Amino acid sequence: MTNVTALIAESTWAILTYEEAWKSYINSYVIAKNDAFVLIDSHLRKHRPYFQQALAEIGVKPERIGYVYFTHRHADHIGNADLFPSRHNWIHLDDYYELDDFSQTLFGHTFTGSGGDLPLLQFRHLPFHTEGSVAFFDPDTKVCFVGDHLSFFARPAERVVDYGAELRESWRQFLLRWKEQEPEKAAGMAEGLEMLLGWPIERLATGHGTVLSGDIAPFLQELIALARQP
Repeated sequence: MTNVTALIAESTWAILTYEEAWKSYINSYVIAKNDAFVLIDSHLRKHRPYFQQALAEIGVKPERIGYVYFTHRHADHIGNADLFPSRHNWIHLDDYYELDDFSQTLFGHTFTGSGGDLPLLQFRHLPFHTEGSVAFFDPDTKVCFVGDHLSFFARPAERVVDYGAELRESWRQFLLRWKEQEPEKAAGMAEGLEMLLGWPIERLATGHGTVLSGDIAPFLQELIALARQP
């Protein structure tokens, strides 16, 4: 398995690094918007060389980075936050509070609430994976960056963007098992997915692995129904 960078929508790229220890891809995203770049997440620190290489190949110059948004505080998503000036780095306040003192210095902006508008993107607070996990939405491309609320950790990614029939089925089966074993977590998962239905999502950019394309709302509705059925 190798690292890969791919265009996933108009002026939107996915950067996938492969972590051998986890047998999993880790995703970040780059959006070219209004003559500037928006970055979402930043991989593990150990993946810095490829992350920087990918940014350079896309054409991301430091002076043109306007915003760096983080879906949540875990190390595989904020591992390279120090590459960027703190004034560019944004994280939800509930996750900011969970960071150590040094890590807090990397973030010059926090935001709070259940959802709303940020510069260039919209967000929803999905406090399921971490206290401050969020999803971001680009209304121009209709791509939703959902972080680890729904992802394909330790799953193969034959194509970066795919309908992903087998991946969808794996989530259905996983959620059914989860509902039996940890019903409170399954309910929390469904609650977050329900919050995403207000967006007209065409592609679901996950925190790990394949970006799903097509029939996103029906898929989310199906997962919600599975989690809540008697």
